[in-house]
Amino acid sequence: METMRWGILGTAKIARTSIIPALRRTEHCELAAVASRDMDRAAAIAGEFEIPRAYGSYEELLDDPDIDIVYLPLPNHLHVEWIEKAALAGKHVLCEKPLALDSSDVQRLIALRERTGKLIGEAYVVLHQPRLRNLRELLESGGIGRLQSVDGCFFLDNRDPENIRNKYQEGGGGLWDIGVYPIVCGRWMFGCEPVRVACTLTMDEVFAVDRLASGVMEFPGGGQLTFSCGTQNPRHTCLTLFTDTHRIEVLSPFSTDPALKSDFELYDDNVLSSTRIYSFLPSDQYALECDHFVESIETGAAYAGSLEHSLENTRVMEALFRSARNGRWEEV
Repeated sequence: METMRWGILGTAKIARTSIIPALRRTEHCELAAVASRDMDRAAAIAGEFEIPRAYGSYEELLDDPDIDIVYLPLPNHLHVEWIEKAALAGKHVLCEKPLALDSSDVQRLIALRERTGKLIGEAYVVLHQPRLRNLRELLESGGIGRLQSVDGCFFLDNRDPENIRNKYQEGGGGLWDIGVYPIVCGRWMFGCEPVRVACTLTMDEVFAVDRLASGVMEFPGGGQLTFSCGTQNPRHTCLTLFTDTHRIEVLSPFSTDPALKSDFELYDDNVLSSTRIYSFLPSDQYALECDHFVESIETGAAYAGSLEHSLENTRVMEALFRSARNGRWEEV
């Protein structure tokens, strides 16, 4: 495959700490430019990371004919607007999650993709993690029984009033920020969509966004996903799966360290110690995400974070928020 040139629209922390280092570890990506609404900020990031070009506006980067792909880590409420502008400027777009906060917006982006021929993807990095991909394949094979239950959590402590995740008007709140991780992983492991959901939210009185969320989803055949997330708690993540014959524990499930091995543990029925540990070589899931995006552009292979995936997930999220408001089960 040919190398494709990337431009970053914005200087968010995830771009600086995860995507920029990852792009340097890819096989088919070249980081060519960064843009900010503050030229000094763009120049500082370009200098720090040895990025060839810096722009003082997003429009200037979109006008650069040498940029093939735009990575978009802007605040949630700006995603759809700048995805549209980038695609209409002839760029493929990889947008941070959540790509959109409304399923009608995702449908509009699907139409835009068909009209422009440009790939638009959502950056759910977990979908590119070799450990979780292997676990999904193992479940699909039926070799460890039929999946019946998934339980996941994601907690962290973020009480900064200036953080965009604590701002309602910018699409903040714990469910959109971190609750989506166990939700996306559970949908992936079941290989289908939930038929109904229930959810409860605790709102922060100052920030007016959810700081604690718990929910349950029912899948065809009776399978269930339970999840919880919180933004004012000690940091912790977990993912436990039960089939009719096994329990699977995935420690620190939503991230991998490029320098460390990762694993999941398999437990047989009525056995307290793990019967098998599946271990995986160190990998950079962000680098894999970017390389997979290029591969999909060049070969037409399905991208894991497709707009169709985004549409289904957004519909699930909408149902969860409806349930929290109405205090009852909601169909998806």
